[in-house]
Order: sequence, then C-alpha cells, then structure tokens
Amino acid sequence: MPTACLPASSTRHLADCLTAGLRVELDLTPKPGLVDRRDSGSHPDLTYAVMDQSIAQLGEYFADYAVALEADACAADLRRLGMAAEARMSAQVGTNTHRGAIFLGGLLLTGLDRAASGDAEAVSRAIGAFALELFADRLPTDTTGARVRAQYGVGGIVTEALDGLPCVFQTGLPALHEARQRRWPRDRALYLLMARLMQKVEDTTALRRCGPLGLARLRRDGARLEELLLTGLDPVPFLVEANDGYRRQRLTMGGVADLIGTCAAWALFTSLWKAEPRRSISAYLPVG
Repeated sequence: MPTACLPASSTRHLADCLTAGLRVELDLTPKPGLVDRRDSGSHPDLTYAVMDQSIAQLGEYFADYAVALEADACAADLRRLGMAAEARMSAQVGTNTHRGAIFLGGLLLTGLDRAASGDAEAVSRAIGAFALELFADRLPTDTTGARVRAQYGVGGIVTEALDGLPCVFQTGLPALHEARQRRWPRDRALYLLMARLMQKVEDTTALRRCGPLGLARLRRDGARLEELLLTGLDPVPFLVEANDGYRRQRLTMGGVADLIGTCAAWALFTSLWKAEPRRSISAYLPVG
C-alpha cells in the first residue's frame, strides 16, 4: 500500500478484509485446541457453524465502525460500538466467540484511519496512541482477561494494544512475508504465522485454562511446528496429535486465533494475498 493519504473508502475495504480474515482463520484446519472445519477443538460448546455465524455478525460491526470513523467519532463513541457488538454477539450466538477480534479489528481500523496511510509503522503508532485514549480513564479490571492478567502478571492484549500490536506488525506479518518469499501455499504460510504467534503471544485464554504450563506448551508446540515447516515436513500429523492433547487438557489459544485473523485481514488489505473461494467442508472432515 502507498504511504500517501488513502482514499476514504479504505477503512470500508479494511472492514471487509477483517471479516474475510476471520474466515481464513476459522477455515485453517487442523488447529490445536481451536474450532476448525474438522472439529471443535477444546470448545465443546462451539461449532464451526456457530463461529461462522458470529463472523457474519461482526461484518456488520466492522462496517458500522468504518462509517463512524468517517464521521470523526471519538474514542468513547467507538468504545460503545465495540461494547454493543459484544452484547449482540452474546445475545444472538449465545456465547463469547469473537470478543478479542472485536477489539483488535477496531484498533486496526482506527489505526488506518488516523494514520491516513497504509504504512505499517504509521498504523502501529496510531494504534498505540488510540489505545492510550481508550485506557485514559482506567485499565479494564472487571473482565476475565483482566483477572488473568493480574493473576499471572502478564500484559496480554492491553499491552499489545498500547505497544501498537507488535504481534501483528513485528511477528505475524514478517512471517507471512517470509512464507511468500519461500513461495509457500497459503495454508503453509498460515501455519508459519501460527507457529510464530504461539511462541510470542501472552495468550490469556491458555493461562486461564491451564496456567503457565499451558502457555509453556504453546511455546514448545509453536517451536516444533516452525521446525517442521522450515525443514519441509508435513505439519498436519503433528497438529492432529497436538489437538488431541489440547482437548484432553482443555487447552486453547483464543488470543493466537484472533491475531491470525487480524494478520490475515491485513495481508488481504495490502494485497499480499488475493481473496480465494472457500473450500468445501468435506475436504477437512476425518475419514471414517
């Protein structure tokens, strides 16, 4: 993307890409502990269909958010949009499916709008400045994530936002560019992205479910996945086995999943990738 001022329609295009990016993440199969087209991972209360329905609803939120930015909405108004989206998601889907994606998508849209540029560094700086506004009154303390951050002394998504989404711009997107240089197909590129994020993200869902040992397993498995990819081996058997282990432990990595979707959205927005038709679910189902 150019670094000059972007056309007004750019935020609306990014809104569409955010929805598409979440679908890219959902469709990536297999993923340890996460809902995909093969099974529900460590989330027996969720299904692929429920997650897909949730993403469709978020498409409306991202579009409304882009319009609000065009109308120069303030931080308080944008926060209210996000909270309303969370309430609709819980009411219509019946559970908290994409709360992190709501927050990350809003940050990315605001960063693009305020930077008036597709330059990643400028967008990152704008995101950090916006996060300061969001948290100017106080840091969130009454959420599950806040309690986990306090219990284990991690910054989680709050520090990630204040730092301008380094897991996106310094970890995730470089992984996708590296995969492109290697001429890897999209699924393999996404697995490299997932491997790098597993080793970096302070995933509070993993901490809440399984404590520091759960987060340590994410780190180890991410390193193993990266090793398999870089040595040219098929990662799928390892991922299937890991998923079985995560399901037994109830281990999951919702923060990693949300960031995969966010990185995929930026890759689509910047034309690192082209949009592709979704494959039939039958291509992912286990045989027998």
